[in-house]
Amino acid sequence: MSRTLRRALLSLTLAASALGLGLALAPPKAQAGPPSPSAAFRDALDAWDLEGARRVLAGVPEDGERRLSEAVVDVYDARYEAAKTKLAALIASGELKDPSSRRTAEHYLELASGAITALGDAPKVIDDPDSNFRAVFANPKDELLAPYFFDAMTRAYSSVGDAFGVYPEAPIRFEFLDDSAKLALVTPLSLDAIYTTGTIGITKYKRVMMVSPRIMLKGYAWLDAAVHEYVHYVVTLRTHDLAPVWLQEGLAKYFEQSWRISGPPELDESVAYLLHRAIERDDLVTLEEMSPSIAMLPSRERAAVAYAEVETMIGLLVEERGPEGLAALLDAVTAGADAKDAFAAAWGGDFDAFMATWRERTYARTRRAQEGELEGPTFMSEDEQAQADDPSVDPSLFGDVFSHLGGGKARQHARLGVLLTLRGHDAAAILEYERARKADPKVARDPALARRLGELYLRADEPEKAAPLLELAGAAEPDDPNIAAAEGRARLRTGDPAGARLALERALRVNPFIPSVHCDLAELATEAGDIERAKFESEHCSQ
Repeated sequence: MSRTLRRALLSLTLAASALGLGLALAPPKAQAGPPSPSAAFRDALDAWDLEGARRVLAGVPEDGERRLSEAVVDVYDARYEAAKTKLAALIASGELKDPSSRRTAEHYLELASGAITALGDAPKVIDDPDSNFRAVFANPKDELLAPYFFDAMTRAYSSVGDAFGVYPEAPIRFEFLDDSAKLALVTPLSLDAIYTTGTIGITKYKRVMMVSPRIMLKGYAWLDAAVHEYVHYVVTLRTHDLAPVWLQEGLAKYFEQSWRISGPPELDESVAYLLHRAIERDDLVTLEEMSPSIAMLPSRERAAVAYAEVETMIGLLVEERGPEGLAALLDAVTAGADAKDAFAAAWGGDFDAFMATWRERTYARTRRAQEGELEGPTFMSEDEQAQADDPSVDPSLFGDVFSHLGGGKARQHARLGVLLTLRGHDAAAILEYERARKADPKVARDPALARRLGELYLRADEPEKAAPLLELAGAAEPDDPNIAAAEGRARLRTGDPAGARLALERALRVNPFIPSVHCDLAELATEAGDIERAKFESEHCSQ
């Protein structure tokens, strides 16, 4: 983390919930007639109707409060430099006599300044061909994400739009940051909260801000995460920002994979286990605890349980009441109903009765889940970032890779295989791995060993031996991008282009910065006659 960025973080205090917003967020007064300009502006801003907010301001006398509100709209409109100039001048002028207004101005000045710092001097802005989405990259290396991002979001525009009946106008802005610390500069989250819960994105101020998978140790499911944040964006528009955090997160989790799968998503095994245990121990995360953000929970495990709770709550409602139940829920929330009451009405009973049914069904459905390591985004240290560009470094081989095999000859042969691999003796390593498989029938089906042996056979130009091993490893760890990349190449070399494409797409969804993936995609595109795509992939290919 740079010294400048550290200073910026230390100076930034984003206590949004404690701030007034002058004209923007002044509490409404009870009145029978039309809403006051203050209330009308606040409603327009909450609904992200920036043109409506500006129309309200046009009818308000020119003064410091109006200029403050205009600058706030500039922040929402991503006009950071203009907002910074206006807010700095307004603070310096001393026009804002109300302490709350001064704090608001300082807050948004820090926010605009943080965005400028996070994006750098010349961020690259790319719009998709349909002008529905705008990608802003702080680092030119991340421009590689653009075509895959636009492809996924074009599909999400339809799938999410169909689910919620909302198809936003104008380009939806996504800012891709090249440092996890920068996410703390542009959101209300602290750096500690980001690291504790593994937060990689947030939707706020009429845009999505997320970190590049390039800066994560193993990448992360960045396309699903982008769609997750887009669901937040759509739900905010659909409900005029009246949906509470738990409902927002439940909808976002349930629909984040809708761009690539039909039907309800499945919980990861380790998450299902945590949820089952939380129900059993009566240790669920309450809906109230999820506010103001799941990212502020004390651990990654508690965050995982919270997400699983609300995702499966939405899943049960959709399963039993269909799209009509979901629409009824959102209509009631938009009309101002309490979210729990709206949920109960959509379910057809009271909320406690729904929760009792949810507990019973979810407990039964997760009873076979096995405890496992909780997977999630892992932020790189500075040393790991330095190693990331060195293809000769394979950190997954360090440590006792095969400790799970227990004792015996199989583990001894497997460990010797690792040592030989690290020393570049691939042929000898293959022999030791094969001996490990013969020593124990269970080890012959071990995904970790299958991966190592499959990768070696692939390097030895024996893809027909590599493919079934890598398929076994990939089935056990479908979200590991390196396994998916190796499986894709093996399938391509054995004459299975359809299987190769599926595996390579799995790799792209987690870490599109694996150079070999683009070599194989270039070959597939050439065979399909897609010259433009083949050219793009070839430009990013490195064996």
